[in-house]
Amino acid sequence: MVRGVALFAVLLENMYGFGADSIAWNSTIDRTAFTIMHVFVESKSWTLFSLLFGLGFALQLERAHARGVPILPTYLRRLAVLFALGVAHALLFDGDILMLYAELGLGLLVVRRLPARSLLLLAVGLMLIFPLAHLASAPERPAGSNEIERARDSLEWAQRWHVYAIGSLAEVAADNSEAIPADPLEDVATPESGLAVFAMFLIGFTVGRSGILRDIAGKAAALARVRAWGLGIGLGTMAVERVLHATAGYDVFRAQRAGPGVQFAGDLLFAFGITALALGYAAALILAAQTPRGKAVLAPLAVLGRLSLSVYLTQTLMFTTLFYGYGFGQVFRLGPAAVTGWAVAFFALQVVACQWWSKRFRFGPAEWLWRSLTYLEWQPLRLRRK
Repeated sequence: MVRGVALFAVLLENMYGFGADSIAWNSTIDRTAFTIMHVFVESKSWTLFSLLFGLGFALQLERAHARGVPILPTYLRRLAVLFALGVAHALLFDGDILMLYAELGLGLLVVRRLPARSLLLLAVGLMLIFPLAHLASAPERPAGSNEIERARDSLEWAQRWHVYAIGSLAEVAADNSEAIPADPLEDVATPESGLAVFAMFLIGFTVGRSGILRDIAGKAAALARVRAWGLGIGLGTMAVERVLHATAGYDVFRAQRAGPGVQFAGDLLFAFGITALALGYAAALILAAQTPRGKAVLAPLAVLGRLSLSVYLTQTLMFTTLFYGYGFGQVFRLGPAAVTGWAVAFFALQVVACQWWSKRFRFGPAEWLWRSLTYLEWQPLRLRRK
C-alpha cells in the first residue's frame, strides 16, 4: 500500500519535469498546484520509494537466511536484470531511476553487516553532502526583474526546438542515451543525487532489519511516534522552507536570491525534512491499514504496489505519449494544474487496469520477466482457476 502511494507521487513529480515546474506558470491555480506538489510530493516520492527498496533488501536477506541459501548469486542477477530494464527505460525517459537502483544495490551488499548505528550515521553523512556541496558551489542567481518573461521565452523556445517536442522516437532515444549509465556521483549539489538515494537505502534497510514490520500490532505505539514526529518535523521544515522562499528568495532547485547562510539553512531543512516526511507518510499509511476502513480504502493501492515495476514503466509510456512530439505533443505546454489533472487520470486508469490484471495473473508483465530472468526459469504467469 505504501509503495502504491509512492508510485503516484513518482508519477506526479516525473510529469512536472516536462515544463510544469517553470515559474512561467504564475496564475493562482498553477501557483497553488505547484506549491502543493512541492510541499507534499517533490523529492518525497523518490525518498519514500528508496526507503522501500532498502527495506526490501532486508526482507530478501531474511528470507534467504531462513531458507539456508546464499543470496549473492540471485541478488546479483536481480540487479543485472533491473539495470538492463533501466537501460531500455532510459532511452524513453532520461529520468530513469532503475539503473541507479541497480548500481547502488551493490553498495547494500558491502554494508549489510554493519550495525544499525553505523548505517544511520553513514546515512546522515550522505544527506549532509548536498547542503555542503551546494554551499561550496556558485549557485545561479536570477538576473534582472523579468524572470517570468524569460521563463516564458524558454518554454516557447523548447516547444519549437527541443527534441522531445519535435523529435522522432529514434531521435529521442539517441538524445536520452547520454543518460546511460546512471552516475551515482552526478549532481551531488542537489537533494536528489545518488548519494541521497543511497542514504535512503540505508535507512530503509535498517528499518527492515529491525523487524518492526513483523509485529505491526505490537509496535503500534512506536509507529505512532514515527508518524507524529515524521509528519510534524517534515511538514514543519517544509513550512519554514516556504517562508524562506517568500522572504529571502530561497529555492532548492531554481536560481535564488538567498545568501549563503539562508541557502545552507534551507538546504538542511529540505534534506532532512523530506526524509522525516517520507517516514511519517509510511508510518501513517501502515497504521491506517490496520483499521477496517483504512484497509478498504487503501486495498487498491496494494495491488499497484505488487505490480510496481510494471506500473512505473507504463506510467512512462503514458506521459511520454502525452508529451512527446511523436505523440500528442504537449511537452512544455501544460502548467502545474493541467499536469496534476493528467497525473490523477493516468493513476486512476492504472488502478483499474491493475485490479483487472491481478485477478488473472500472478505477476505484472515486467515483474514476471524480472523474476524469470533472475531465477533463470520461466515463472507461471496465469492464475489457476478454482
